Amino acid sequence: MEIINQHINTLLKKNIQKKEVKNNLFSSLSNYKLKKRFKNVLAYFDLILDYHIQDKSNDINSIHIHFELDFSDELEALLFEFIILKLYFNSNLNDLNKQNKEYKNHLLKDKVEELQRKNKILNARCPEGASAKNGGNKIYKKWVLKKSESNCLYTFFDSLDLSSSFSIKSLINCKVREKQEIIKIFKLTPYAVDIDSNQIDLAYNCFNTDYTLNEIDTQNSRLVDNIKNIILFDCESKKIMSSFSLQEIEKWNEEYGTNFNRYAIITFGKGHKSFNSIRNKIEMIKERFKIPQNATYTILGSEIDFLLRKKEKTSIPVDFLGFDSCSFWDAFLLETGIRDLYELRSLKMMNIYSLCLNEDIKCFLLEDLFSLNESSELITLTTKQLILELREEDIETLKDILSNVLDFIIKINLTSKITEFLNNDISTIIVDDSVVKCPKLISKLIKTINLPSNFKFKLWSELSNSNSEAALILSYRDQGKYPNNFHPNLLEITKEKDENFKALLISFLFKHQYSWSRYNLYNDYHKYLDHNIRQNSFGWDKLKNLIRNEKPSLNPNIDWNLENEYSSSDQREFYKIKSKGKSSKTFYGSDLFIISDESNTTFRVERVDYLSELEFDDRKMFIQNLDEIQEDINIYEKITDTKQQDEELSVIRERFDIGHESVGRLWKILLKQKSDDRGESKLYSELKTYLETKNLRIVSYSYFKKNWINPQSDSIAPLSKRVFIELCEYLDIPKIYFIIIQRIRNSSKLSSRKSTKQMNQLLKDLFNDCCFDENINVRSIISQKLFYYKTNHPIDELGIDENYLVDNLVVLTELIQPELKLIELETIEKIEA
Repeated sequence: MEIINQHINTLLKKNIQKKEVKNNLFSSLSNYKLKKRFKNVLAYFDLILDYHIQDKSNDINSIHIHFELDFSDELEALLFEFIILKLYFNSNLNDLNKQNKEYKNHLLKDKVEELQRKNKILNARCPEGASAKNGGNKIYKKWVLKKSESNCLYTFFDSLDLSSSFSIKSLINCKVREKQEIIKIFKLTPYAVDIDSNQIDLAYNCFNTDYTLNEIDTQNSRLVDNIKNIILFDCESKKIMSSFSLQEIEKWNEEYGTNFNRYAIITFGKGHKSFNSIRNKIEMIKERFKIPQNATYTILGSEIDFLLRKKEKTSIPVDFLGFDSCSFWDAFLLETGIRDLYELRSLKMMNIYSLCLNEDIKCFLLEDLFSLNESSELITLTTKQLILELREEDIETLKDILSNVLDFIIKINLTSKITEFLNNDISTIIVDDSVVKCPKLISKLIKTINLPSNFKFKLWSELSNSNSEAALILSYRDQGKYPNNFHPNLLEITKEKDENFKALLISFLFKHQYSWSRYNLYNDYHKYLDHNIRQNSFGWDKLKNLIRNEKPSLNPNIDWNLENEYSSSDQREFYKIKSKGKSSKTFYGSDLFIISDESNTTFRVERVDYLSELEFDDRKMFIQNLDEIQEDINIYEKITDTKQQDEELSVIRERFDIGHESVGRLWKILLKQKSDDRGESKLYSELKTYLETKNLRIVSYSYFKKNWINPQSDSIAPLSKRVFIELCEYLDIPKIYFIIIQRIRNSSKLSSRKSTKQMNQLLKDLFNDCCFDENINVRSIISQKLFYYKTNHPIDELGIDENYLVDNLVVLTELIQPELKLIELETIEKIEA
């Protein structure tokens, strides 16, 4: 972030030096100590508000000001007070009737005279029983306080011009707690009042915590006619506030003749600092309140630190060891790509390879990956099975190339660098969680590095900006790619320069990926920080050119969906959810839930981390985990038209004369027949040649004998979709057979993350397209969205016949409908690491 921070802070300093907060505004703030300390922050806030107030480019000028930091209640209250005072003085200055000196506001005149009379009575005599002796008794002190309060109120209203009409009003939406606290501050200087106050006709600003715009209009239509500014301060999560979307405000102007002309949302960060947190907040506000693109102005935490003259923080320094490239590694990438063995070149495995410090660790890694054992301590069962399906010569090729890679890593002598750094009183090493979960590897590392007994291996989840414990990082992790983001990571954790932190990484494995991820992070920040103020006052085009100069030559071939599959749960956020009558359960932030209100007439599907941002006031919310539906029913069986499938199976059985033999064994039966006719080795050679013409590889000969030509073996079909399709083509089996096998495979592995995830994504789209809402023509909606469903979902892998897609999706909605058993949500909370 150094390029962005240096560029912004240089120009921020110039802009703040030119900015002076008006004396009446600054002096009216109540917390002297805090406003003095945060004077520059207030000046920055004022600069943004001035732009918002002065901008006349739209009928309704909208802005979303987001503070990246999670401020203290005290500082949030100061900013809240500041914006209220800003609105008050601006409205008072522009009050139209002040230009008409003949106009007199009789309500204001009566109020001033009422307070004048009250002061006269209070000052006329001391109440009976009051005594000023020894500092005064209770009656005396109460009388003095009354006089002081009455005099303050009199001074406040008497200072106003009697021609003030209070016709320029601001509606300030906020939380109840914030309203209660600020009303105490404004008790004697009513710069703002509650919307239910009887003093609302003598106020420019009014607070709202409970009402929709419709409800306000029903109670006081004259008030709505006078509202010019609508503010939402730190209340974006309150469900009722969605009625104040910009879209709704524009509709009121167009259809009901209101005159709203400014619209502002103020939000604050929660939890850890990261680009993903900023993006999520911006996207949530944009979606929920329908604000335009680039309407958000984000004030970075680094900008606040700079304005407060805090110690500069930087990213964790990284030492890249060895050469930037390795031909052996390039060959390994090529070979794993050809064989669809992505996990072997995933970032998880790269982190493991990078810790190959000696021959002993190398032998352990090669044995675990390439032995004939069906289990592995390092890779998933699926990848291990794919390796076992390879020909012996292909396995040897992969093993030899990786062996060369590991020899190359051993020669870099990472051990000496680690020892050198650990001599500086460092007792913590950060490693990938996949390393910690492999006791054999940990044991070998401890022995090789000769670590003392007090030494600790820690996970990324134990590292944070606030943790000052010195550490050596031997694991690569960047921010990932949305929506598969990882935090904390090398690029976004910041430390003060004198803190003892460093990362040691193998250059040819990680340097290019690091450079590319840093460039992407810069680009993302530039895109999401973009705003007219940035363009006009922060040299935004110049910064774009600086970032462009950082772009690496080649884009690394990273599949973030697969990276997310192979990464561990330590890298994800967890939330605890309590539903009525149920025990608390823990979920990932990415888990999907069906949500609805008490009516249960409309349904949507949202991620858990999105739900955690919502506040529902007194309104109840009902939820149901989407995964649980798949656990309770076998979708893949029930979605099938069994009558149609039975007919299709009957045709296949008759065509290949297999009687009542399981149709799932058909391809193996046919291969077995061919092997009996031609011989096993001849068939293997013929099939090998056939697949190679399709740029595909056949399994090893031993696996071929054990599984492919053995109808009694457990495997349903080859793991490779392309291989299975070509195998069916070779055996002259119709394509419908592939779809049926996919149904059988999915039915037998409902717990599979991939199949469950694919079905959940389809269900999410169906829910969010209103296919489950009351009084909806489902077939019509699906027909209109058919192309989208075809192009965005793996229909064939889900075992759905594309020729009958509309019918099958309608059946799917009918199947799910009776399973909708939403339960009232009681609490949802994030579990901090």
